[in-house]
Amino acid sequence: MALSLVCALTMIAPAHAERQTRARLVSCGENSCLRLSGYRALATMVVRVGEHDLSVEGDRAWQATVPLDIARAWPIARNYALRVAFVDPDAGTKRVETVMLPPGSLGARTQIASLIVSAR
Repeated sequence: MALSLVCALTMIAPAHAERQTRARLVSCGENSCLRLSGYRALATMVVRVGEHDLSVEGDRAWQATVPLDIARAWPIARNYALRVAFVDPDAGTKRVETVMLPPGSLGARTQIASLIVSAR
């Protein structure tokens, strides 16, 4: 019994992992954009970051592409993560996911004149 439960859970875990909301950098014209994508329980759910409703493409499988200058104004959670809310206006419910951002995606660019690396 316990072995069959473990087998069932290991089969469910990878399927659930594929449905996590993801964030990645993409090219959009001459600029860079942040693309969020994932799955939502209902196609009518609103996808929201902070107080901003995102314009999404797709139904249950969705994606939203936002220029970096807009995304940089979003509130960032600890560990360089973004909190994405899925709001069902009909039921009055909200589910929040934490999405890890690509390294350096929303940070400011710093010009450095030189870099010195030395061994200790």
